[in-house]
Amino acid sequence: MKAVIKKDYGPMELEYTDIAKPEIGEYDVLLKVKAAAICGSDLSLMYGTVTGKQVPYPIVIGHEFAGEICETGSKVKRWKVGDRVVSDNTGYVCGVCHACSKGEYLFCSHRKGMGNDMDGGFADYVKIPGDVLMTFPNCLYRIPDHVSYEAASMMDPLCNGYKAVIQEGELLPGQNIVVFGCGAMGLFAMNAARLASAAKIIAVGMAEDKEVRFALAEKLGATDFVVADEEENVADKVKEIAGPEGVAVVVDAAGAPVVLQQAIDMTRNGGKIIKIGYSSKPVGFSLDTMALKGIVLIGHMGYDSTSWKNCLALLEKGEIDMEAFISHRLPLSKWEEGMELVKNRQATKVILLPEEDGALS
Repeated sequence: MKAVIKKDYGPMELEYTDIAKPEIGEYDVLLKVKAAAICGSDLSLMYGTVTGKQVPYPIVIGHEFAGEICETGSKVKRWKVGDRVVSDNTGYVCGVCHACSKGEYLFCSHRKGMGNDMDGGFADYVKIPGDVLMTFPNCLYRIPDHVSYEAASMMDPLCNGYKAVIQEGELLPGQNIVVFGCGAMGLFAMNAARLASAAKIIAVGMAEDKEVRFALAEKLGATDFVVADEEENVADKVKEIAGPEGVAVVVDAAGAPVVLQQAIDMTRNGGKIIKIGYSSKPVGFSLDTMALKGIVLIGHMGYDSTSWKNCLALLEKGEIDMEAFISHRLPLSKWEEGMELVKNRQATKVILLPEEDGALS
């Protein structure tokens, strides 16, 4: 079968090649991948060294994917051939550590994530091992009948945005929110704010976002826009829009240290800042203002089973236009082109499709 593999530790170690189709055991299931989505974190696999040397290379990358079950092991009872499913991609978890005991499986001390530490979905087929199915039954979800594989393959960022804004931010109808960053994660956060019936959804981006990404942000729910590199003081501009007290919730999907400083300035007393974006640079300023204002800073990572179940229910009701997030569809063989599009901020979500399923060449 065809697959995109990471051959070894380090940058530029990816290759589109032929590998053996996975063989399944009595507790495993095999998926025919129908759609996979490129995540920004996949760029770290291509250009960086995020995956550690303990990983048994080569591995198939890709953690956002959906497909149809085409084989099941003889002992598998919950799943059957023909089931349309999407992978939660958490992968192997121990089930007994502190995080697992709280249901926070993404933080498992022994976790092996699909597409990073074990084979993922940038391939014609992917095996879901029995030890994953048994220790973490929610590793797969059935896709509602009228929801496409492409839409389902983007459940990961959809659930990230939902958890950040609704579960962690606890945004209430009528409250105001700021989202820094108009990349995929920022856009999914804006979508979640729309679902929560926010009064003002203020998108903060850069001048390069104005032509394309601001238009998409508006379609997804953004009501107001601030161009950070055209404003002397971003926090003051936000307060002009939302009022002098500031906003209830700020989502930092950008990551730069200056964003956190601006977020503290614009968050109202007792408000929340949800930090999604990363940066290798130190903060470099005092956090005393955050303490004096009683602001809660939450480090965001991923999603949980609540996010997944609720978002699938919203998709089933037709509450979310997933098509709006897709900027490009490419055959799996053009994965590198897709990565470059994401790297150069020319894409929101790129969907990779199996060649035989009609992807354009």
